Amino acid sequence: MHMQTRLVLAFILLCAVAGTETLPAQGIEFLHDKKLQEVLDMAKAQNKLIFMDCYTSWCGPCKRLAATVFPDSTVGAFFNANFINAKFDMEKDDGVNVANKYSVRAYPTLLWIDGNGAVKHQEVGGLDPTDLIMHGKKAIDTTPELLAHMRKEYSDGYRDANFLGDYAHVLYLSEEKYQDVFKEYLDKLSKGDFTDAKHGRIIFDLTDDIKSPGLDYIVKNRDYYMHLVSPNIYYNKINEIATHAVSNASRNSDKAQFNDAINLVKSNKAPDRDEKTLKLSMDYYSSTAQWENYDKCASQYIKKYGAKNAALLNDVAWDYYINVHSNEQLQKAKKWAYQALNIDNKYTYNLTYAYLLYKLNDYKEAQKACDYAIIRAKAENVTPTSANGLKDAIQKTLPKAQ
Repeated sequence: MHMQTRLVLAFILLCAVAGTETLPAQGIEFLHDKKLQEVLDMAKAQNKLIFMDCYTSWCGPCKRLAATVFPDSTVGAFFNANFINAKFDMEKDDGVNVANKYSVRAYPTLLWIDGNGAVKHQEVGGLDPTDLIMHGKKAIDTTPELLAHMRKEYSDGYRDANFLGDYAHVLYLSEEKYQDVFKEYLDKLSKGDFTDAKHGRIIFDLTDDIKSPGLDYIVKNRDYYMHLVSPNIYYNKINEIATHAVSNASRNSDKAQFNDAINLVKSNKAPDRDEKTLKLSMDYYSSTAQWENYDKCASQYIKKYGAKNAALLNDVAWDYYINVHSNEQLQKAKKWAYQALNIDNKYTYNLTYAYLLYKLNDYKEAQKACDYAIIRAKAENVTPTSANGLKDAIQKTLPKAQ
């Protein structure tokens, strides 16, 4: 391969978490005592982007980033190799100028800036280590020129395993189809490669679908990946894949994919796997109008996990009002709606209760609940349009019922 190709691949290799095994285990090394112009000058001199943490002393997500994400050794290895890292308190010293220059109004705001002061990438809010590294990679390079170069190397027949992994990763970050290259990459790896940090990380990052060729590897090597990325990040990855699969299964009425998603959650062994299984089942049965199955799952879920969650109780009760006609099930929903308004005496919760009473033909109690919902609406400065409409319907029905 010619020199330019080797340089490009070396660069991509670095972006894909190269060197993490040889660098000491430490987090991001931030500059704390420099002014913005000094940091810009350093970035120009070293031909690097600046990664800037724009924080405040009172911001909770800022503190979590500083305590749990920035100290991560994988994050540190990537960011120390690729960026000039700087922190500015937006309410102190030169941080005030930074806040004004870049219109920082939410915290934390994470900026990637070039030596001329131009923002190349921006993210607001806390991130986990995986997502922070992903955003760092986007800031460094997902340019069309680089992708075109790799595409040509691929079309010319170059199939080195490292190159395939890097190419699949760049396709993924560029939001292009990457699964075929990803599978080709996996087929090239030797058994020992799957427990190599660089390959392991690429496999983990690119596995984002229940049909992904990488899913089997991260499930079978669960202990290794939990150690590589942390148990919470591993659990979240599996749960996100399952949630996405259930959403697809619901749209396509695909019971087989739903079953695969539920089995994936159960095999995950996450602390919340039983709760997650029931919640995904509720979502699927609701979306596919299987109300008997929904009733079974919702009843179990509320009994085990939702008895003190007013929003959940109200949402499920409303689902019953809209979709269920069995008197026994509506009575159950009425009980949940009443639980919700006793936890949080809101207008909307009282309104749900009133609607259920109306559907159960308990018109006098429905009228009382409606009146109280209107009182709550006034206290909350809400226009009680639905409550007034329901009250009119009740008053028209009462004489006939009597």
